[in-house]
Amino acid sequence: MKRIFLLTLVFMSTVVAKEGSMCHFYYDAVERKATIINNYGSELSKLSEKKLFSDLKHETGQCISECEGTKFSYCNKIAKKIESF
Repeated sequence: MKRIFLLTLVFMSTVVAKEGSMCHFYYDAVERKATIINNYGSELSKLSEKKLFSDLKHETGQCISECEGTKFSYCNKIAKKIESF
């Protein structure tokens, strides 16, 4: 039983090690802010728009640094959209 637990722990640590520990946090933040911007569009106040884009730029950069795979791809796609504004 201890051997199975140890093997499971080793396997999980190698899987987690690929992504930074903050990946999930930044990915969720990017996804949430991108959704808000898309849903509200032109209805956003200038202050809201400025703050959301400022935070989105920072969190997208962190997401790119911390994440891999599909999460990295999503954040990279958002970064490209931010650059086009």
